Amino acid sequence: RAWPTLYVIGGFPGDLGQARTAWWMWCDRLKNTDFVVAYLDGECGTGHHVFADSSNNGPRGTALVEEFIPWLEASYPLRRDAAGRLLTGHSSGGWSSLWLQVMHPTTFGGTWSTAPDPVDFHAFQAIDIYADEANAYTLADGTPAPIARNANGDVVITVRDFCAMEAVLGRGGQINSFEWVFSPRGDDGRPRPLFDRATGKVDPEVAEAWKAYDIHRILSERWGELQEPLSGKIHIYMGNDDTFFLDEAVRRMKQGLSRLGGDVVIEMMPGDHSSILYGD
Repeated sequence: RAWPTLYVIGGFPGDLGQARTAWWMWCDRLKNTDFVVAYLDGECGTGHHVFADSSNNGPRGTALVEEFIPWLEASYPLRRDAAGRLLTGHSSGGWSSLWLQVMHPTTFGGTWSTAPDPVDFHAFQAIDIYADEANAYTLADGTPAPIARNANGDVVITVRDFCAMEAVLGRGGQINSFEWVFSPRGDDGRPRPLFDRATGKVDPEVAEAWKAYDIHRILSERWGELQEPLSGKIHIYMGNDDTFFLDEAVRRMKQGLSRLGGDVVIEMMPGDHSSILYGD
């Protein structure tokens, strides 16, 4: 027989160390071995490449769909139809799985994406990158922009402090990782930063370029084309109080797509970034 395949993509940094957890969640807990679990390693030297084609990390999504999956299906007894290729992932893996489904709607038969990274850049965590005079370090009311909170809702680190930490750690941090995927390449061969690391001021030209990766914007602008091939294939699950403020972007997408109609499942539920996945 030919077996269906569940492609699992882990959260940042997405390395193979998370593969055991994928098997535990989808096979051991479900007591189901009627499919193949393929854990996709999203880690690279610049962070998590999220299986998106980019000017800096290269054609990661295209290589997966046009080269790796055909090789895998030719090497093992796997189904070669969309209904036999399913996607899931959490956090950066949640964004990756959703991105692959949207970009390749007829290649995959559905995604079940949990707590995805920002799916609407009007709510890039706590920042609206498109706002006039947008600043990554300061909210509209002048308070420091947060990037993470605890279970009580208290801010545990701000964007400014997080970026200071990344400056010490070097290439491959989460904010830098976003820029390696979403930003155009600069004259120095590195991605253009979304914002000035000293002042937090967002570069509007870079923000404009990031629109090419704004999933809600893509779906809204191309809904007439994408509605039919994506019907019944998008499932997103997000905690109401996500640890990294990812919930607002999903709310915006849920509201936007509900106005457009179509068979899309977006569920907001009690919990934070991890509790919706592990139940604690």
